Amino acid sequence: MQFRTSHLLSFGLASVVVVIFLRTLRLSTVEKSDADHGHPSLMSVGEEHFQRLSRAIQIRTISWSITDYNSSALDHFQTFLRQEYAAVFTCPFITVEVVSNYSFLFTVSGSDSSLQPYLLMSHIDVVPAVSKEWTVDPFAGDIDDTYIWGRGAIDVKNTLLAIMEAVNGMVTSNRRPKRTFYVAFGHDEEVGGVQGAAVTASLLQQRGVHFDFILDEGMVVVEDTVIPGRLAALVGVAEKGLLTIRLSINMTGGHSSAPRAESSLSAMARAVAKLSQTPHPHHFGHGVEVDMLEQLAPYFPIARRVFISNLWLFGPLVAWLFSQKPETAAGIRTTTSVTIFNSGIKANVIPGYAEAIVNHRVNPRDSFDEVLERDRDIIDDDRIKIDLIPTVLPNHPPSPISSSKSFGFSVIRKSVQAIFKDTPVAPALCIGNTDTRHYLALSDNVYRFTPSIFKPGDTKRFHGPNERIAKDNYVQTVHFFQNVMFHADTSVTRGPQTHAPHDL
Repeated sequence: MQFRTSHLLSFGLASVVVVIFLRTLRLSTVEKSDADHGHPSLMSVGEEHFQRLSRAIQIRTISWSITDYNSSALDHFQTFLRQEYAAVFTCPFITVEVVSNYSFLFTVSGSDSSLQPYLLMSHIDVVPAVSKEWTVDPFAGDIDDTYIWGRGAIDVKNTLLAIMEAVNGMVTSNRRPKRTFYVAFGHDEEVGGVQGAAVTASLLQQRGVHFDFILDEGMVVVEDTVIPGRLAALVGVAEKGLLTIRLSINMTGGHSSAPRAESSLSAMARAVAKLSQTPHPHHFGHGVEVDMLEQLAPYFPIARRVFISNLWLFGPLVAWLFSQKPETAAGIRTTTSVTIFNSGIKANVIPGYAEAIVNHRVNPRDSFDEVLERDRDIIDDDRIKIDLIPTVLPNHPPSPISSSKSFGFSVIRKSVQAIFKDTPVAPALCIGNTDTRHYLALSDNVYRFTPSIFKPGDTKRFHGPNERIAKDNYVQTVHFFQNVMFHADTSVTRGPQTHAPHDL
């Protein structure tokens, strides 16, 4: 009996080892790169184009709130685009519309109307910048030997101008695309896109337009971050939802000379401490991260590849590793950030009222009701009132997950690999929010990707000080969009006829 048990254990262990080996072998084959099948005549990008991006950065298109933005700068930017890209604005096969006074919608009519169109997106506005935190003037558009500096250099005047450069190159080379495509530039993305993207999307929906795919800003090309020592292009196939709540409590206040055992301030402090210290449960193994890891697995060192290829066994360990860094933890769970705390009016007065603002970025596997219920359980204090609040960025649920097997994803992958040679491309969850949420009814394939290279430490430049883009990376950005337009014309997929554009 003992011999039989030992034999069964040995057989079971051997079977596990064989399964681990076979699964690791299955995910060890590197897919053939599309690096040799890019745009045949990429434009030359140099000092003229760097200076144009610099001038765009110098226009302070700042959004502070839904109703507070720099309208004079937006007018200036509109004039800037018309002057710098006059060929685009006067091209006979391009229709240009201005939406809500400041946003743009371009329709680039292709020669084959049976092909379903696609949409490229970016936005004109930027977040404010605190000059004293920067080593350069954030709106000077400084250019040195390596970088172009300033607010908007990576979020996202780089993609806006790169798209315009690619379209301009097409027009000035007397090339008309086969497939119709649209270009939409919102003017208020940083404050929710209510007047820009939302209105533009509504117009397109009224016209019966439906896109094969949509490409907007989002995830990036990370260097030495996901895969040691190499690049990896992460394409957002979904984005997290946004839920902002107010916690509030009313208690008896009084003079600080006779304090009670507990005050509204201390009760609120305890509540937000609990929320901050108690993460929502992770959903590792049930989301986009599985596809991401499987597609990146062949590029990892063999030891890591064993773990990634066998999540059925090592999933809990990999989930724990993901949870150790804020950037990766955000990709597998709903996150909680306490962003504002208000209480007290005077140094010697115990406040009767306290409130805190909490911002959740909601995982696609969570609902708002589930998040709120967990918050109540974590706080465990019926005196704390929880309310949904309107904010600069309106609350909205997570997006659907788009396929990484679609024509649109293939176009993006081919375009990445034509520019960033031998770079793996994988789906990912976009942890920030974009204007794509307004366009979800217009396509089943919505992607969020910016061909910006982010090295370790560069994420702090996003909405932070010393934003910059390397000159070489800006060249790659222009060439990326040229390749998107090239590869989108190579497919024979066809879609429904769309209505012609109308004047606004």
